[in-house]
Amino acid sequence: MLVASFALPYAIFQIPFGYLSDRKGRKRIMLLGLFLYSLATLLGGLSQSTLQLALTQFFAGLGGASYHPIGISLVSFVVSRKSLGQAQGFHQTGGAVGSFIAPILAAYIGTAFNWRYSFILLSLFGLVNALIVWLGMAEPNLTDSQEEKDKDAMKIRFDSKLFGLTLSLSCFGFVNIITFRALLAFLTTYATEKYAIGLGSAAQLLALLQIVGIFGSPLFGRLSDSIGRKNTLFILVVCQSAIMYSITYASLEILAILLGAMGLAAFGSLAVADGWVTGMNFRAVMGTIIGSISTAGFLSAAVVAPTVGFLADQFGFDFSFRVLATTALIALPILKIIRDK
Repeated sequence: MLVASFALPYAIFQIPFGYLSDRKGRKRIMLLGLFLYSLATLLGGLSQSTLQLALTQFFAGLGGASYHPIGISLVSFVVSRKSLGQAQGFHQTGGAVGSFIAPILAAYIGTAFNWRYSFILLSLFGLVNALIVWLGMAEPNLTDSQEEKDKDAMKIRFDSKLFGLTLSLSCFGFVNIITFRALLAFLTTYATEKYAIGLGSAAQLLALLQIVGIFGSPLFGRLSDSIGRKNTLFILVVCQSAIMYSITYASLEILAILLGAMGLAAFGSLAVADGWVTGMNFRAVMGTIIGSISTAGFLSAAVVAPTVGFLADQFGFDFSFRVLATTALIALPILKIIRDK
């Protein structure tokens, strides 16, 4: 439930932040989100009860929701369409680096000192990032005038084809990423319980899941530029499902290999999906579109975390992981109905 207290606002507020960035400017909304995220994380380290920690995590999720609708959109404004998949892959690489460093850093600080220091230290990274954005990022000019921007946005919002495509991609994103979200939430617990390893070693496995995204994101992004987004995503969906199912039968050594493969496939699918969406020529409302699709992807984390936790308590983690591996294949028929454009 603590995971969900962060994941739920992180998911549902992607849409309003995306809309606000289209209307009020991307730089100021990004700064607002970074400051709120960092302050709430800092206060989380000072919390004195589970309720207080959940409350600070809610506001941290709220602030964090501002980034994806803005960051993903900005990439598409400065890169040609023919290389957009690879560009979004490199963008995902940045996330993979941070996701690799964070669990190791947090786990070792927490075990060496106290978990509170992990929250406090990581909040400082957010404040530094806000300073960099404030001093170093310019607001992009997307149209010649505000009047033109408002006119384009109004026309596009009522485009039925765009609505259908956004809805289909959102449903696909929700199902496609559930196996990865489950591993992010429960891998350390799963590894310590099943393989009797320490928290530090389990954190290294979680970091491995993330760090391979450095290679997977640009690799599959580039592949999608060549063979198409749809074909690439089909391959990656099948791979993620098969890997998740195989994890439940793996030894510790094989588990490490499978986690590396999962990281490649998961980050690759995120990069390919981002390239697909931002390839659409709807710049005036791109933040809103990205926010809608990102909401679906991150909402899966808010739903999967308590669901997997419940199933694991009743039947064990292996059973819950197999259920997710099978459920992830629902993404294939959804993918089939989406036009590869």
